[in-house]
Amino acid sequence: MALIDDLRQRTEAGLKTLKETAQDIAFNVEKQAMIGKKKYVDITRIQKNIQKTYGEIGEYVYDQFTSGKTIGKDDPFIKDRISAITRMRLTIKDIEEEIDGIQKTVPPKHGL
Repeated sequence: MALIDDLRQRTEAGLKTLKETAQDIAFNVEKQAMIGKKKYVDITRIQKNIQKTYGEIGEYVYDQFTSGKTIGKDDPFIKDRISAITRMRLTIKDIEEEIDGIQKTVPPKHGL
């Protein structure tokens, strides 16, 4: 009987370790998926919007210049686009801070 009890205890310990390892792997996969989404979907989308806004500014400046008008930093169109770019950059910074926080998370401790 001692042999069977010993075998059962070792099997249970092995299954417990396997279960904990699987939970840790699942946690890390989920963490990497969240990081990937934030980096490659959220940040990339915002960066594309920033590039689009730069293009709008360039088009506007070109149109103003070719029509002989002067533009300055107080131009409402320019101020609005600069403000939008600043907000988008701050949003990217916030997302990067979220990513740092996610990277520092650890799997929950398993009961001993």
